[in-house]
Amino acid sequence: MSTKLTVYSEEERLSLLHSYYESGMSKKAFCKLHGLSTSKLLNNWIAKYSPSVENELPLPSDEPSEEMANRSKEDYKEEVALLKKRVKELEKALSFSKLETEVRDMLIDRAEEYFNIPIRKKSGAK
Repeated sequence: MSTKLTVYSEEERLSLLHSYYESGMSKKAFCKLHGLSTSKLLNNWIAKYSPSVENELPLPSDEPSEEMANRSKEDYKEEVALLKKRVKELEKALSFSKLETEVRDMLIDRAEEYFNIPIRKKSGAK
């Protein structure tokens, strides 16, 4: 069983590198998606072309965008209300998780007493 060796032109390599940087995917997943043989091939291209590719990619601006500057008070109030709602949901989930952990600990304590065997791992055990 032999595989056909694919030779990529410089344009194709740069195009794939742009796609890789914009995708945010892992190297392995990107290679699998685009049919590249190994992630080592992508690493070689990154090493060879990274200075030119990085200069061509747009960088996010540190200045607030016009969209943010033109937002109304109602938009901010709506966003704050949504965030407060989300915080309450997360606090409820956290309290439920704490309760669940407490119940599990009580159950283990009762089982240890009833069966007279240690269930929890001891801190010094190897």
